[in-house]
Amino acid sequence: MSRLFTGRERLRVRLSPSEVHAGGKSIACDPALGAEPWQGAVATLKAFAWTERCEVTAVLSNHFVRYAVVPWSDALSNAAEEEAYLRHHFAKIHGERAKSWTTRASEERRGVPRLASAIDTALLEELKSAFPQEGKARLVSVQPELMEAINRWRDAIPREGAWLVLAEPERACLAMYKDGGWRSVQNAKGDWLALLDRERFRIQGGLHEVPELVLLSGTAAPKESQGWQFRELAA
Repeated sequence: MSRLFTGRERLRVRLSPSEVHAGGKSIACDPALGAEPWQGAVATLKAFAWTERCEVTAVLSNHFVRYAVVPWSDALSNAAEEEAYLRHHFAKIHGERAKSWTTRASEERRGVPRLASAIDTALLEELKSAFPQEGKARLVSVQPELMEAINRWRDAIPREGAWLVLAEPERACLAMYKDGGWRSVQNAKGDWLALLDRERFRIQGGLHEVPELVLLSGTAAPKESQGWQFRELAA
């Protein structure tokens, strides 16, 4: 059991396959525990001994999240219709397993595509159960890492466009912002620069211009620019 002395009323807890980071501490977990990649992290979180009262925001590694850019729809009139619309879009990409996911989408102005995320509903329920009502820590928010990063660095993203790249061990998530909205997102295993070059080639193959500015988190900018302009974001 890990004792966690937070010393603060609000706490960011980040869960990834190999560790849980909270209150300045990094606690290793077993990524091979269970059938799902998030089960080891949740088991580690449940073993925390919270010593002080705090409100927790759980940030989910992109290993645990799926993303998509979905078209704007004027036909959605309530939360249930939006949930069905988003799940249908993810099902077209990922198949029947999308039925067991909980989806959300960014708030955008009318007519602009929306950035959507999906996580296992079972993961969400397990996170809630890690914070019982009688406990000192209270779960107030669950955020996919890309969504949290966009909120954190919103002012660093120029209106004329940029790529946001979040690099992790064995995975990279990259999203392209252009013309006032999110136009592309990829979340995949592999080297982040190779994925970025591949996505640029894919989009330019459709005769679309792409931004040259790349905002980086979780990795250092390479010495060779390869036609990109790299800017490292503060942790």
